[in-house]
Amino acid sequence: MGADWRDWEIDEIPEWSATAQNVLLGVLGIIVLAAAVFFVVLPAQQEVELARQDESLLRTQFRIKAEQVAALPNVDEQLEELQKFYSHLTKQLPAEDELALLLAGINDTGLQYNLNFEKLNWNKGKHVGWLYQVPLDIELTGEYADMGQFSAALARLPRIVALQDFTLLREKDKTDQLRFSVGAHTYRYEKQEEVSQ
Repeated sequence: MGADWRDWEIDEIPEWSATAQNVLLGVLGIIVLAAAVFFVVLPAQQEVELARQDESLLRTQFRIKAEQVAALPNVDEQLEELQKFYSHLTKQLPAEDELALLLAGINDTGLQYNLNFEKLNWNKGKHVGWLYQVPLDIELTGEYADMGQFSAALARLPRIVALQDFTLLREKDKTDQLRFSVGAHTYRYEKQEEVSQ
């Protein structure tokens, strides 16, 4: 075929030479193949990649949940321990009718260590979360070592008494006597219905 390929017409394809028809079929096959890759294979590959990422995420989530389930017996034990600790702490908090006994216990402890109380008074309390904080002003005189033993003995009381904001001054005309002023507080546990009133 000696004619220029630009002169070929589409409706004359059956009359083209076998080589020209094969080239046209090859070009059309490549175009169809490229369109199939672009419109079918690439989107499918993206979906497969997304599915792989989802699978990896789900495997990680499954592994985490399996570890959590395996740890559940430990969580139950820890919860039981916390419940015991909570119960122990609430038993250390005085009830309202036990505050006078606590005050007497603090007084007896001070007298045991040869301390003289100048002041031992409850102040107005306030709610702190689910507890009721009851402040106590303590002012006493005595020797330094006795005051240290008194503070340590308060820490050993069966009820919680926290000491804070203290001052320690030497008594006038008494070289071995100190004045110990401390703001202390204890807590009362209040049931939820008491707190809401």
